[in-house]
Amino acid sequence: MNNYLGFDKNFNLYHIVKSEKKVIRDKNFNLAKYLNLSYYLVIPIIAGVFLGLFLDNLLKTKKLFFIIFFSLGIVGTFYNLFKIYTDERKDRNLNQYAGNKHKSRTNI
Repeated sequence: MNNYLGFDKNFNLYHIVKSEKKVIRDKNFNLAKYLNLSYYLVIPIIAGVFLGLFLDNLLKTKKLFFIIFFSLGIVGTFYNLFKIYTDERKDRNLNQYAGNKHKSRTNI
């Protein structure tokens, strides 16, 4: 805890105590979030593979659409991974600064 001194409107000296409370999330929420992570990473690749194979069989091409849509699936997977990383980083920054809002005053 950080202790600071301050004055109130009557110029009385008091301690400002900044508590460093961390926001604790429910463990089930974290488990669900990381289980959904597999869907965000696997589904774009699987969808790209099946769509590419379907179009290759439909148009009688030799793995052209497979390569294109498989590559798009990998790009989609990395985009989802980047989005999850930025959301997690934003949540950690919010949790880090959430503890600084709780201040208590004690007169000296």
